[in-house]
Amino acid sequence: MFIVILIGNLLLFEKKASVVSEGEPIATSDVVRPALLVIDVQGATTGEASLNSYYIAESESLIRTINQLTESFHSHNIPVIYIRSEITNPLINLLNASYAKGGIGARFDKRMNLVSDMEVIKSRNDAFLKTSLDELLRQHQVNKLYIVGLDAAHCINTTVAAAQNRNYDVTLIKEAILSKSAQMKDSMMTVFHARGAMLVSMDSLSFD
Repeated sequence: MFIVILIGNLLLFEKKASVVSEGEPIATSDVVRPALLVIDVQGATTGEASLNSYYIAESESLIRTINQLTESFHSHNIPVIYIRSEITNPLINLLNASYAKGGIGARFDKRMNLVSDMEVIKSRNDAFLKTSLDELLRQHQVNKLYIVGLDAAHCINTTVAAAQNRNYDVTLIKEAILSKSAQMKDSMMTVFHARGAMLVSMDSLSFD
């Protein structure tokens, strides 16, 4: 019976995790006000608590690239918002404690050079769902989102959809996105492009 309860709880959690929030549409403006979202670069994905060998193998390059980007955005006075996943459900943590609140996996990867104290903690794939992200972006009057981190097929995918529901202009920086394989990343980039998101390389970024 206990196993059945665990499995049922896991299935329910996974179903809820994939929900995309609608949110309130942002105000239109002729002035572009961007922000950079750094998603789920933490102990459970790229760091000490990771169970994914591909994430680990690609982590040095990913984090080096993201650190370069965050320094650049910060130097141009563009908000940098760090987002991480944290799970408090005891049954889920019993099955896999990688993201458990208070654990190494729930913290940002220690190789990250944090350039701001703006942090959003989420419990689902969608970084907007039941978090402070909506309010934080509105405080800074943001209307354009640059997105980096992982995973392209999961948390980034859901967050992009939620951002577009709110009428944000969404841009993904290709070198700073990771998925469970290069093929999956390429597939998701095609999906994002088809949805109207912009895909850019680091060398094409302009802050003018």
